[in-house]
Amino acid sequence: MIKTGIDIVEIERFSKMENLDTFIKRVFTREESQYFAKKKNSFESIAGFFAAKEAFSKFMGTGFRGFGLKDIEVFHDDLGKPHIKFMGNPVDVDLSITHSDTVAAAVVCGEAPVMEGTKAELIKSYKALLPKRHSDMHKGDCGRLFILAGSLGMTGAAVLTALGALRSGCGLVTVGTPKSQQPVLAVKLTEAMTTALSENDGFIAEESYSDVLDKVSHSDACVIGPGLGKTRNLTKLIENIFPTDCRLLIDADGINALSENINILTQNHNDIVLTPHPGEMSRLTGLSIEEIQSNREAVAVQFAKKYNVTLLLKGKDTVVASPRGEIHINPTGNSGMATGGMGDVLSGIIGSFMAQGLDGYKSAILGAFVHGLAGDLAAEELGEFGLIATDLVDTVPKAILGILKV
Repeated sequence: MIKTGIDIVEIERFSKMENLDTFIKRVFTREESQYFAKKKNSFESIAGFFAAKEAFSKFMGTGFRGFGLKDIEVFHDDLGKPHIKFMGNPVDVDLSITHSDTVAAAVVCGEAPVMEGTKAELIKSYKALLPKRHSDMHKGDCGRLFILAGSLGMTGAAVLTALGALRSGCGLVTVGTPKSQQPVLAVKLTEAMTTALSENDGFIAEESYSDVLDKVSHSDACVIGPGLGKTRNLTKLIENIFPTDCRLLIDADGINALSENINILTQNHNDIVLTPHPGEMSRLTGLSIEEIQSNREAVAVQFAKKYNVTLLLKGKDTVVASPRGEIHINPTGNSGMATGGMGDVLSGIIGSFMAQGLDGYKSAILGAFVHGLAGDLAAEELGEFGLIATDLVDTVPKAILGILKV
């Protein structure tokens, strides 16, 4: 079967890119960078090569991807004809690159790719991170996760976080939510436990914080933030949780609370993961969204090192940065995942891996990969239009099973 991949890129995008050197190092090989240095109009060449990589990625298709753009290399033969290498090996496809004054376009055409062995080698690195299962394990051995989430009108966030955790292997999941919302969660969540907390008008009240701390102290990990709303004194609760031994993931409204007093992170001596989208990252750092998006890796690394946390910056090519300055770019995911609730599922998956014993950085790397792979598998079956977070929840076990089979 003949397949094609097509991509068009605006050349001006690269001439205006503030962090172009960082982008080139992340996306292109050394040989490609050397080629650009020899060209008079390097922006045109960069755009053409980038379009070729994206076209080849589309040629490969969604689903069990597990590779990044740097694994795709564009080179020219002695006659100047462009070709593709994948994982260092020439690929039997036709590549055409063309330019106008404003755009570069690339087309890849060839037989349906058969590269399962190559992709398998990449996926093995993620497989190595998966928590180990033994035949004599019980639910307590598979992690206890406490999720503080939900408020009036936002119970869905709590449900999706819990389902993401359960579907990625967590043994015991408990959701703490305002008392008036607890019956809703009890109906929606069959396998998770729920705890009714003191509230003010549908939002958790400060009177509940002692109960929250008790639950946290008896858990292996805690997720705090999805759907909590602007709860008064939430920053104080987070600060009180820091001294516990519980691994902590802070997302959504938890991040918004932190942004009101970011300096409390300097008191952190625990394993903490923050999972902001660019808007939340803007509130944490004071940088504009444009500044963050134009320099995602550097912003993530600087923040992670400064505050001794793992920072997962959501978006295309999700960035995961460790407190030690390590960085990982996630290769999975698609545009169908740009819809409400996807981040809640991600928080549940990462929280689950933390509860099962992985440190925050490994949990974030593995969680992002599984989350994106589940999205790719769901898109392969349903398409990218109309994909919803519950589709992803149902596909998470399939994604993990696929990793395990490699």
